[in-house]
Amino acid sequence: MVPSFLQRLGSVAGFIVMLVITVIIGLLAWLAREQWLDQQQYELISKEGRLVTIRTDDVNREYRSWKDQFAQIAYLSFTYNNKPYTLRYKQDTGWLTTGDRVALFYHPGTDVFRQPRSYNAFSNNSNQSRLVKFSIISFWNDGRKWLLACIVLTSLFLLLLSGLLATLTGWTIARTAGRFVFMALLLAGVAYLTWNTWQYYRYYNQLKAGAREETVQVLSTYRRSTSKRSNWFYTYEATVQHGKQERVIPIEEEEYRVLKPGAPLQVYYNSQLNDMMSINHSPDYTNLIATLFAWFLALFFIRRQWKKMR
Repeated sequence: MVPSFLQRLGSVAGFIVMLVITVIIGLLAWLAREQWLDQQQYELISKEGRLVTIRTDDVNREYRSWKDQFAQIAYLSFTYNNKPYTLRYKQDTGWLTTGDRVALFYHPGTDVFRQPRSYNAFSNNSNQSRLVKFSIISFWNDGRKWLLACIVLTSLFLLLLSGLLATLTGWTIARTAGRFVFMALLLAGVAYLTWNTWQYYRYYNQLKAGAREETVQVLSTYRRSTSKRSNWFYTYEATVQHGKQERVIPIEEEEYRVLKPGAPLQVYYNSQLNDMMSINHSPDYTNLIATLFAWFLALFFIRRQWKKMR
């Protein structure tokens, strides 16, 4: 009796935990969608609109949305072309008051104002070579990044939801749908890793082909493990002085061992890409290994599912 009761209790607790996780993932997917739609509107207005200066008639700092609690927000009331407007305005610095002049983007086609952004939703380190922790996503704008986040989170939500429905109802169609979603996510991951690896070697060759040799001063060196659980694979980096700017670039293991602060280092610098690397740096094979491993997993699961369907 007791073991059976504990087993049922554990099942209920596990279901509740999975339900909470599913709800959280669903909310994150919805937030990512809202951010993507907001970014789409901003890119349209900032590209096709014009910058105008308005004079505030009123500045209200009362909360009007749940999002207002996470930032310093003011609602600006103003008149433009004899028409009243109210705009949600994020204040990073300063303190707006009635009568202040503010520069805003205005799109005549949609009759919408937007605040110019002085920040990126996704941090991009412009001082770091793209070859360091290379990802093709770093080349994307914020709109594409939010869309990708929305797609991934929505897919995870559907996968978890199908598992909950299968547990509650026992429907085979829910389990089948879950398998299809899982396989779609797996194949999408394999496709991304394959594309990312191809783009890495393409970028490496492009940087090297259009570069000129320069000498820079080493400020420091760093060894990074590509896995938190394993020290088998390391990448090596150096912080160098290039003109008035400090840059983080990839180097080789032998250079890491011998280079000291203040030492000169020969690099390839591509002015068109505004990127550089050590002239001795060879392509990193970590991406290729991860891609081959992902293909192995995908083929293994596809074969397994094919046997179940037969």
